[in-house]
Amino acid sequence: MTPLLTALIIGLAAAGIFALRPVTAKIKTVFHSNPVVNTQIKFQSLQLVLAAVVLLFVYFLNPENFGHFFRIGDVNAHISKIVWLGVTGNEIWLEIATSIGLFITLGTAIFMFFQLKKAGVDYRYFLFSLLWSIPFSMVNAFSEEAIFRIGIVSPLYGVFSVAVIVLISGVVFGLPHYFGMPSGIVGALMAGFLGWLLAMSLVETQGLLIAWAIHFAQDVVIITSMILMSRKQNE
Repeated sequence: MTPLLTALIIGLAAAGIFALRPVTAKIKTVFHSNPVVNTQIKFQSLQLVLAAVVLLFVYFLNPENFGHFFRIGDVNAHISKIVWLGVTGNEIWLEIATSIGLFITLGTAIFMFFQLKKAGVDYRYFLFSLLWSIPFSMVNAFSEEAIFRIGIVSPLYGVFSVAVIVLISGVVFGLPHYFGMPSGIVGALMAGFLGWLLAMSLVETQGLLIAWAIHFAQDVVIITSMILMSRKQNE
């Protein structure tokens, strides 16, 4: 029963995230003159509410597991050996967050750079975009980690093997990004790998901090780029 309820909750939450976009568009209140900033203020607020609802349901599914994972966690916990990533198993998650996390962020930045180049953005607005992206990224990273990591790992831990759970998290997180940002097959694969890695960090550190921090770094790059794309050079 727990796997079915988990699938239902996460499926509805993922659909809910897509449904928030038209809902956001219908909210006529203007909080900022920049259209992307204005949309993000409304979208992130609604998504945070959605994440809180998911956390509430997940808590009641398995309060004990929820208590294990919904906390900061041990950043000095050792990561399991991952041969194809060159991880020996002697490293701690804090090292992985600053090394592999840096390469993932760099990869995201390169991907977004080509999107920015194609859009012909005005880089004079970079600082403006960066400053706004920070609070948006903090909220977005928390909301998505609550839904796609806590929402999957917490109820399924002890039901399936860790390998299966982290794979589910990666797939469920990657697929919606085909239509998101970064988009397409490359975007979905990048997000899928990230989701898999972050789910591993949640399980092995018994907490959310590492997953949130790596996710936050990606979102800063992506949301900064999104805001920049709203300012063209010829405007």
